[in-house]
Amino acid sequence: MNKTFKIALVLITITGLTTLFAQEDESPWGVSCDIYNRYIWRGTDFGNNPSIQPGITYTAGSLTLGAWSAWQFGGEGSENDLYASYSIGDYSITITDYYFPGASPGGDFNETASDTGAHNIELSLGGSFNGIGLIAGMFVVEPGFYGAFETDKAPMSKYINISYGPFMLGFGNGGYTSDGEFAPIEVGVSASNEKYSCSWILNPDGGLAFLVVGLSL
Repeated sequence: MNKTFKIALVLITITGLTTLFAQEDESPWGVSCDIYNRYIWRGTDFGNNPSIQPGITYTAGSLTLGAWSAWQFGGEGSENDLYASYSIGDYSITITDYYFPGASPGGDFNETASDTGAHNIELSLGGSFNGIGLIAGMFVVEPGFYGAFETDKAPMSKYINISYGPFMLGFGNGGYTSDGEFAPIEVGVSASNEKYSCSWILNPDGGLAFLVVGLSL
């Protein structure tokens, strides 16, 4: 299944590039680069270091293909992802391939086995309804957690985030929590201005709180 996903992603990318060169109007390419004092993702601190986070996207109609990464200044906990997202009105369906260079159990991008490979694949749905934002995701390939919690397979970790205005609340299970059970993993509030974005985040399961500030270049 993992190999099939990689082949499909390559084919989608080739199709997108073909469409690009057939167009003569505004470029569908987008780039971004952010710097954060910490990379906090779903209640977890990756790398315990400042992080530079570049991204590139290609959009054709409702389909967006992208690559996004977080490179920690200390060299640990870096991440380099590929994703494809399809928008339907105010909602989007996304498949993301999370890859952690050099991390256990793999780190070799060419290793695709579902139990020992380097790719963690998540399906997610996001959108908003009457001002309430919702993100729900589930890992369908999760080699980093094979053998965890006294099982012989990945836990298929699930994540739900609800937001309203500056406030958000996230829940997770599997690899997100200390015992694998569903629990709150992030409670936070965010604010931003023309230059900075800032979030205060508490992980009730891990007992850690963070204040994160970011600058978009």
